[in-house]
Amino acid sequence: MYELYRENEKKKVKKVIKKMRVYLIRHAQSENNALKSPNLDNPSRQSDPSLTRKGWEQCATITAWCAKESNSTYKEVTEIWTSPMRRCLLTAKAVEDGLRTGNARVHGEIFEHGGCFEGGRGGTQENSTSGGGGATGRPGMGRDEMKQVFPGVIVPDELKNGWWDAKRGVETVPEAQARAERVAEMLWKRARGSGLREKEEEEEEEEKKNGEDKNDDDEQQKKKKRKVNEQVGDLVIVSHGMFTDILLKILVGVPKSTGRQTGLFCSQNAGIHAIDLDVATEDNVCGLVQFNDVRHIPIEARTGGSVFGLDECYVSEGSA
Repeated sequence: MYELYRENEKKKVKKVIKKMRVYLIRHAQSENNALKSPNLDNPSRQSDPSLTRKGWEQCATITAWCAKESNSTYKEVTEIWTSPMRRCLLTAKAVEDGLRTGNARVHGEIFEHGGCFEGGRGGTQENSTSGGGGATGRPGMGRDEMKQVFPGVIVPDELKNGWWDAKRGVETVPEAQARAERVAEMLWKRARGSGLREKEEEEEEEEKKNGEDKNDDDEQQKKKKRKVNEQVGDLVIVSHGMFTDILLKILVGVPKSTGRQTGLFCSQNAGIHAIDLDVATEDNVCGLVQFNDVRHIPIEARTGGSVFGLDECYVSEGSA
């Protein structure tokens, strides 16, 4: 935590600037995750699957964990962002049930690479319906359906009728990387406002001047003035394995490579990463605090998270 003071004759200003911590949580196990080949080439995959039995168990454990740690580890969390995909909404609800932030919202840019579609990749809605195979794009859930899945979640107006352009078919890895760069900039911008509290007070005049009326409104405004900017706290993001890997690479500064991409930040289902975004100096610094923490999940209920599995997602250009 950093404290900066500025004073002049009439004002005393105090600013407290701290690092913003971001907790990135992968969704609990989805029905697509349970497929023998959980990648975009599998024609059995669903466009927006729900959770498996193990996925629901993972949600129960993360609710209990968040409730237990709500006054310690997560006491500074003031907001939850969730992907608009069903598996993330269900997981985010489990997190909110534990933390009780009252401020969980759908973020339209943190969905999994690929978008919302059915069938194997390699085509758009048009060529798939003409018998050529490939993916069939779907618009995804709109506001009403999202609120059925996660009552109380805040859904922005632009997502009220769905969040994916079905005509796009499948998003490419470069497109996902560009999207992650936009999200990263949003996070840095939020971090620059994190922990900021500013108070300005004008000192009261010790003596009235020339018999001025003490109750005069204008004089009262001159005597005392206070301005407070509310604190922006830590953040929880509930997203996906491949998108989290892409986003973390950008935030920590992993150089971009051409050709075949490989996984680096593997996430088990309902696993938690934690990073600190430090904007106290001119150089933005991202520090990895916690990597794929799954201690809240019993060993027998843990799923996903292998390096091989994440690499396969890049080979097939996407995950389930």
